[in-house]
Amino acid sequence: MNKLRPSQMTILLSLFTAFSVMCAAFPFTLEQLLGVAISIGFQILLCIPVLLLARRNDSLAAHCTGHKVLPLVFFLYLLVSGGRSVVQLWNVSDSLSLPFSNAMLAAALIAAVCLYTSALGIQTLARSSTLVFGVLILTLLVMLFGGYRTIHLQQLSFSPDATIWQGIIRHLSLADELPVLVLLLSFLDKQPIKSTLRFFGLSLLIWSFVLFLGITILGNFMPHADYPFFMITNVSQPFRTQRADALYLVLFVLLCILRLTLLTTLSAHLLGQAFPKLRCRSLICLFAILILAAVLGIWNMASGWWYILPIALLTTIIPWGLLCYNQKKQQGNGTGKREATPS
Repeated sequence: MNKLRPSQMTILLSLFTAFSVMCAAFPFTLEQLLGVAISIGFQILLCIPVLLLARRNDSLAAHCTGHKVLPLVFFLYLLVSGGRSVVQLWNVSDSLSLPFSNAMLAAALIAAVCLYTSALGIQTLARSSTLVFGVLILTLLVMLFGGYRTIHLQQLSFSPDATIWQGIIRHLSLADELPVLVLLLSFLDKQPIKSTLRFFGLSLLIWSFVLFLGITILGNFMPHADYPFFMITNVSQPFRTQRADALYLVLFVLLCILRLTLLTTLSAHLLGQAFPKLRCRSLICLFAILILAAVLGIWNMASGWWYILPIALLTTIIPWGLLCYNQKKQQGNGTGKREATPS
């Protein structure tokens, strides 16, 4: 895989997060807004071990080479994350009556696009992400322009039915981008800490912007919103004669394709590290994602607090273990050199 520039990694992860914002299926409240801010601060702390690895010019990729267990652990989680993304696509499509006649057919068509895009490599995906990021900024500006007349700041009040703790747990359970961040740092050429902090800053900005609009625009309609982002788009129409629904739909599909393509590209790369002679790795990964999506959808397991556990394992515990392993290895080498030195 080719190297990524710092700005490319920041944009990729920000778009990865934006898809979660669009698919958020919980009420937008002031407690949720504060929970997101606290959650992002906690996520920065979770990333300290992997940032220390990157600062020492070490990476996960170096430890995956020649091994099977470590790349396969990340590989399995990426497949689950892809399955969750497909289930989110299905759920949003069913709730909003989007023009998809068949959920599985729509997923298959998107998977075909992802298969072609992943074959072009992560550099091509990173370059195209700049255009998608521009569409995202345009969409958010259209939302603001269409809804600023109906913003009521008095709606910014605490809700008796929500807690900050619930907001933290909800946001942490959606933090699929953290394991992806751990993997992308292996392909970053410079500035790992600055790029990571920029991403968290953009993530906080996107979440806060959309949550603020949802709280102040929807108001009493919030309890009736299955997907608050799309409820905001129904209310925030900037033009009297032309609705902006097509723009929101285009952004939703683009973010879904980019997210699935990134997960497919990374999972195929990890599968190649574990089994170098295996062919058609991207096709295998996409097929596995669709199967997992069907399983998660049937069992209704696409969301839940338990996803925090593997996220913490891959983001913090494994990098911390690698740090301790490197430190012991360096101490062992230093002891061996002192013993070999003649007195």
